Amino acid sequence: MAKPKTEQSNEIMSLFEEHAGSGIGDISPDDLATPRISIIQPMSPQLKKSSPKYIETASVGDLLFTATETAIDGSEGIRFLPAFFDNNYVEWTLREDGGGFVAVHAKDTPLLAQAQRDTFYRDVLTHSDGTRTELQKTNNHYGFAEISGEMQRCVINMTRSQLKISRAWIGAINNTRMNGAKGDFTPPAHSHFYNISTIEEESKKGTYYNYKITQERPLNAEETDLFKEAEEFSKFCLGGGMQNMLPQGETTEKLADQSKPDWA
Repeated sequence: MAKPKTEQSNEIMSLFEEHAGSGIGDISPDDLATPRISIIQPMSPQLKKSSPKYIETASVGDLLFTATETAIDGSEGIRFLPAFFDNNYVEWTLREDGGGFVAVHAKDTPLLAQAQRDTFYRDVLTHSDGTRTELQKTNNHYGFAEISGEMQRCVINMTRSQLKISRAWIGAINNTRMNGAKGDFTPPAHSHFYNISTIEEESKKGTYYNYKITQERPLNAEETDLFKEAEEFSKFCLGGGMQNMLPQGETTEKLADQSKPDWA
């Protein structure tokens, strides 16, 4: 996915070198209330005519931009500029116990020590009232997606079988090399555009769609302002800014409205 080296000589190269290695942070924000990019799966409400979220033009495998409920052809994908990464655990009631969102926990939550791995490889908590919940690891990729010709701030939350895609993406970012005035260096995450599309996969539960991520190109001199905006967004996320901008309770309301993923 990543190119070994990229030759580039202009003002943008100096900015890449100045911020070498940035864009991969380590905080535990309340991320899922941010506009998201997700995949429309076979059981997604966007495909059900009876659902208020129904989108007439949507198809299985399309990408969904939740801020405007816009469906994008998954085979074509979208252009995405990563700016920040972190991970956490989302707690869900088990589907066989009714399903539903419970809470978001930091990646080092002590609840992990209390969880038991079941035969479906889920980290399950059994509570005093008999209810069971699952701690689901989630990798969060913040950045800018090109939606209808405009760059929009958003987050891509990856879990279950998507985690392997997330790890490969992080590896591609960290393995990208450029040649600057001081020699070879690793540019920041927001130095390169990536194409986010979808691909069909099979699991024991049937067919579903996963992400496919390929590196496109580095930003050019005309995109210097976008690079600077992404740098500020990265710093904002690193400082926990995504938490601070949310009204109390908004995250719970938004998460409770989404379907618990049950594939892969």
